[in-house]
Amino acid sequence: MDAAPYDIRLATAADSAGLRAIKRTLTNPDGAPRRRSFTDAIDRGELLVVARRVRDGGQAVDAYIEWHSRVDGMVTIREIGSEGEEPNNSHVKRLVRELLRMASPPLATLKVDRDAKVWNQLLAEVGGFRLEGQEYSRPRYRNIWSWTPATEAEDRQRALRSAPRR
Repeated sequence: MDAAPYDIRLATAADSAGLRAIKRTLTNPDGAPRRRSFTDAIDRGELLVVARRVRDGGQAVDAYIEWHSRVDGMVTIREIGSEGEEPNNSHVKRLVRELLRMASPPLATLKVDRDAKVWNQLLAEVGGFRLEGQEYSRPRYRNIWSWTPATEAEDRQRALRSAPRR
């Protein structure tokens, strides 16, 4: 049996070049060029990647999620990025679910530009995320999304009730 073509794992220093190559992200949906170092997040163990196996035996980073864990266990998702012009929905959703499974936070939050329709739609499709409100942060409004185990359980129950019976 062949191994899976993708791995979800914590990022290492060797992934830095692949991470910087991803231009379109949650906080930079336009893909404007910028310099960014992921060294601190890698050192803290707060950066997950979807790594694709390549022919030479190495791995290429296709998507990532950076977060910060507070002392009280709550998680703030700081950045999500994915290769390509639009976010890869399956990679992003897998990373978010893996982070929530791994960290088991009582609450997870993130902020998305109100005008980033693709990112807002993607989060609305992830079980347990709720749009809590908006804030103004120059030069635009941002949507505040939150996730709790209770809201995820509600979404799971709702999906079971609406599923067609066999």
